[in-house]
Parts: sequence; C-alpha cells; structure tokens
Amino acid sequence: MAGIMSEEQLLRELRILYANRPMQFTKLITKYYKGERARQILETLKTWPSS
Repeated sequence: MAGIMSEEQLLRELRILYANRPMQFTKLITKYYKGERARQILETLKTWPSS
C-alpha cells in the first residue's frame, strides 16, 4: 500500500496548504463540502498543530 498517507500525514499536509493559501483553500473546501461540514473542516485545520 505504498503511497497511502496516514490520516495524521494527510491532516499535516492540509494544514500546511491551509497556512500557505488560506483564501484558495477555504474556497475549495466550501465548494466541495457544503455548509456545516465545510465549517467543521476549516475549524479543525485552524486548530490543528502545524508541526
């Protein structure tokens, strides 16, 4: 299963993307996940440690 990221690795990568390009990332998340789910994802990324 090479190439499959763990959930923690994926969250870390998303957190880095969010930190570098918050406006584009927010638009992308809002486009694919509507309403409450989008808000949950963005709140999680805001509070997730970036290290």
